[in-house]
Amino acid sequence: MIFVDTFIGTFIGTGALIRKELINLLREPKSFFMIFFPIVLFLTVFVYATTRDVENASLVVFNQDNGTYSKDLLEDIVNTKIFREVIYVGNEKSVAKNIDVENAFIGITFPQNFSKEITKKEGAEIQIVLDGRRTNAAVITNGYISNIFNRFKAKISGPAVSNMPGLTIRTWYNPNKDPVWFSITNLICMIIISQAISLTSLSFAREKEEGTLDQLLVSPIKPLGILVGKVTPSIIISLFMGLCIMFLGNILYSVPIRGNILLMLFAIGMYVISVVGIGVIIAAFANTQQQAMLGTFILQMPMSSLSGIMSPTEGIPNYYLQLFTTCNPIVYANKLVKGIMLKNMSFQAAMENIYPLIVIAVVLLIVSTLVFAKKYRLNIF
Repeated sequence: MIFVDTFIGTFIGTGALIRKELINLLREPKSFFMIFFPIVLFLTVFVYATTRDVENASLVVFNQDNGTYSKDLLEDIVNTKIFREVIYVGNEKSVAKNIDVENAFIGITFPQNFSKEITKKEGAEIQIVLDGRRTNAAVITNGYISNIFNRFKAKISGPAVSNMPGLTIRTWYNPNKDPVWFSITNLICMIIISQAISLTSLSFAREKEEGTLDQLLVSPIKPLGILVGKVTPSIIISLFMGLCIMFLGNILYSVPIRGNILLMLFAIGMYVISVVGIGVIIAAFANTQQQAMLGTFILQMPMSSLSGIMSPTEGIPNYYLQLFTTCNPIVYANKLVKGIMLKNMSFQAAMENIYPLIVIAVVLLIVSTLVFAKKYRLNIF
């Protein structure tokens, strides 16, 4: 009976602590702002800021030819949504100057006899200069121009080239290659880890700053109940925010939800649980909210960079960094969110990525509990 009474008392105390934490988070204007403002900001600004498409760019052109072919090719290049402004210059130094001062990040130079060499069926070349300081945009734009140039060559080369085998490209799961679909699915992963870690670590840090953590530790609630009570609100809010972005992305930007909603809920839930342990570890060493925020930032940046969201993990050259990606929960969450929303991933395929999340969650929760117990010299049970 004593054990049962203790268990019931701990359960009731933990429930009261969860309720208290939720009220504190939602009642305080700063906490409320920190929780819900990112959703508005990300859905209105960050969605378009993370697109990899290049539009409304500036191009600098030095055309020494002014013949028919150079004008036709230049017209094909200019009459796209890629370039908003075309700067025409009279010498190569001006090309270099415009790129140097970032008036344009790509320059095209046509040689003097470009059209004549094409007419004589001699080799004609144009020079493309890229600004390496903006590598991603320059490389993407260079790909666009290369495609235009290949079409131009096919057009002027006659029937022999026109009858060559064609290439049909189909993009599965995102047929229009809409970058917003890519951004929304990434945002779900990013906002969950950001909020789950920061809310958990700040919850403990706030108690330390106010001097109420010691009072909480000597309360009738068991230390394990305190941990559960402190992390559960972070789990609930992070899960809610992830689902909000998913449904709002579907409503505002027509991002499809092709998979099972319950499977998505389970996958996101395991992802949230797998990262709250990181917040507890940060909270054990952070004495102020500023330290907790700094710790969150220090850990979140490398985890995000090595997650496959910014660049494919297969391109990471270092073996140890590749090994780190196998322990990074964002890697599996990214596959799950994209797979369930865009692909209608099956339960069996989803479990292949959920199992690692379960392992990561168990390991991190055990480690964070032990760190917390050692820090405050507690018998966790």
